[in-house]
Amino acid sequence: MNSLADLQLFMSVASAENFSAAARQLGLPPSSVSRRIGAIEKRLGVALFKRTTRDVTLTDAGSAYSKSVTRILADLQEADLAVSRFSRMPEGMLRIESRPGLSAWLLAPVLPQFLEQYPTIQVDLKLTNGTLETLSPGTDVGIRYGLAKPSSLVTRKIVTTRQGLYASPRYLQRHGEPRSPDELHEHNCLVFSLGESPVSWRFRRGDYDRTLQLRGSLRSNDVSTLATAVAGGLGISVAHEWVAEEHVRQGQVVRVLPDYEVTTMNSFDLHVCALYSPALKNVQKVRVFIDFLMTTLRASAAASAAAAG
Repeated sequence: MNSLADLQLFMSVASAENFSAAARQLGLPPSSVSRRIGAIEKRLGVALFKRTTRDVTLTDAGSAYSKSVTRILADLQEADLAVSRFSRMPEGMLRIESRPGLSAWLLAPVLPQFLEQYPTIQVDLKLTNGTLETLSPGTDVGIRYGLAKPSSLVTRKIVTTRQGLYASPRYLQRHGEPRSPDELHEHNCLVFSLGESPVSWRFRRGDYDRTLQLRGSLRSNDVSTLATAVAGGLGISVAHEWVAEEHVRQGQVVRVLPDYEVTTMNSFDLHVCALYSPALKNVQKVRVFIDFLMTTLRASAAASAAAAG
């Protein structure tokens, strides 16, 4: 096979149409240039140049070879440029859209580390209670629960979480601890809701699989409000494990009905996902942010699971 240097030498001769002129450009003796072109022609078994005493011109075979070599050299240059982008520090404004709960409990704790690691990136974080099936104009990345329905957006799964049922020891001392999900109708159930429709909690253990519609003295679309209310002894609520984790460590809440799986969503395994436009796939600030979230949040989830085990 020809080396890259031979390909470049061939193109120099084809462009200059003269061995001596090409040799001067390359800083080589004309005899070396002529000898290497002869070696290429011998290997290919075809003449690439018509030679006269004053200049050289491409043969038909040489012209076809020139077109192929031009494409090869262009592809190599593009490959070099693509790789060189990875050596540059990502920069610019990164516009993120997320729900308040996800922001407060997942994004906010790790953003300082991300911005310290990438000091040339700035973050503009906007919160919404929308579904995030689409992104607002100008948004680079959306962070949401669940895999998006088929759309024009790219979806990347960041981390998988689960939910649990929680109450404070003070509440359970006053009202007793439910022994099964069916007894929750007798308790003050605090529910997360984005609208006025009834809220369902699904429970599963072995053959038991039931969906219950429960209610109490407080419903809210703010995860932090519900978590604080549960820790304060107001009632029982379903929360993501990573939301309740700190309250559990401090002894403010305990797990209720720990033998049952519980969810307020479509699945017991809840996926936190990143959504972005295909046009931003190779934008470095987007790529490094998603990679950072995947690495950091998965490591945190693994550490929490190990501690719980």
